[in-house]
Amino acid sequence: MNPDFSPAMLRGFVNARIQMAGFRAAFPDERKSARRKELSFDEACAAERAHLIRRADITPEQLDLVLSGRRISPAPRERLWKALDADPGRFGIRLVGMTEQEIVR
Repeated sequence: MNPDFSPAMLRGFVNARIQMAGFRAAFPDERKSARRKELSFDEACAAERAHLIRRADITPEQLDLVLSGRRISPAPRERLWKALDADPGRFGIRLVGMTEQEIVR
């Protein structure tokens, strides 16, 4: 079975990461320190979005394209996957074109 690094899968992973940041803020873990500043759901989602943009070194417009299900070029797409801790190269996959991937062995 080959991993799927399609734009649709990327959209799902990015959306899940942003939403989970909001849910972690709305329902904090009781075991963690209470000294941290409390964020609202929307603030936590915006902070995670900004964190992904910085970590992947992409523009906000590129992230908006990903979240709307549109395509971005392979280099920023690969950096975004790496920011999500899922490096396509580790699985022997190279992203080509706007939507394709190929196996490199």
